[in-house]
Amino acid sequence: MSLPEFIFGGGGLTDAWREDNISELIEALGQASIKRIDSAAVYPYTSPGGADRLLGHSKFPEKGFAIDTKVLFFGDGSGTMTAEAIQKSLSGSLEGLGVRKINVYYCHAPDKQTPIVDQAAAIDAEYRKGFFSQLGVCNISVEMLEEWLHIADEKGLVKPTVYQGQYNLLCRTYETTLLPLLRKHNISFVAFSPLAGGFLTGKLTFSKKSEDLKGTRFEVSDTNFGGMRYRSFYDKSAMHEALQKAAPFCVSHGISLPEAALRWLLYHSSLEADRGDGVVIGPSNLSQLDSYVKTKNAGPLPEDLAKELAALWNDRVKEAAASIVEY
Repeated sequence: MSLPEFIFGGGGLTDAWREDNISELIEALGQASIKRIDSAAVYPYTSPGGADRLLGHSKFPEKGFAIDTKVLFFGDGSGTMTAEAIQKSLSGSLEGLGVRKINVYYCHAPDKQTPIVDQAAAIDAEYRKGFFSQLGVCNISVEMLEEWLHIADEKGLVKPTVYQGQYNLLCRTYETTLLPLLRKHNISFVAFSPLAGGFLTGKLTFSKKSEDLKGTRFEVSDTNFGGMRYRSFYDKSAMHEALQKAAPFCVSHGISLPEAALRWLLYHSSLEADRGDGVVIGPSNLSQLDSYVKTKNAGPLPEDLAKELAALWNDRVKEAAASIVEY
């Protein structure tokens, strides 16, 4: 059985992974047969462009890694997909990575200010120059994607062939709203946040005091912007109830919550390896990377556990998850 490929997520580059330990990551990724990197011009959020530069300085492209990156976005995305903005961001990424061509170049987030016809034409112009192999889009609505595809057909512009969006055990909205459109147009799907930003570890649900969350994604801190965003996604009664229901089933099979959630995603979800689907993982140390690989190799879940986990996607969870994919 072929599985969706693991793609290393570059959000932690220059933070968890730096010049002093990046060689260890390169070796470990090679041993794990992970040869694709997901970067972005905005990574890290505290110093945009740093991730692309670290990848280039560490010679990832020369070492056989395929590099995906994304157009710089900020704020609500307005004006980030103009021709000028795309050219500036793309030039910076090419220079930082030290390459002449990017694997997948993504539009990172919706720009609701710039007309889609202008966005599509601007990105097509860069594609025609040979600066990237495939066009990808992230986080845009079904309606925006439909309009983009129509315009591309009408004007003979490059079409998106990859869509990246949030998808996991408790965030399955795309199964009915987006995936049918992607399958119709042969667009592969890359899932990020396979563990819901750490929520599916159960730490937030089962922690008894704030100290238990220190050093985790969900630590309360004025500088923990990403963690607070994921709290807004998942720190909801319906989500906590789902994990409280799932935990005993996992325990009865001797499988941890995060392992069960990841194996469900890889073996029992709507992802299809034959369509080029993938999963972005973001290990912050070698132990976590090893855990991801071992989980992938563990095989499908017991049938009864897979059914119990699938049943967590009830009306209350669906309602709680709906806003996660709205940008």
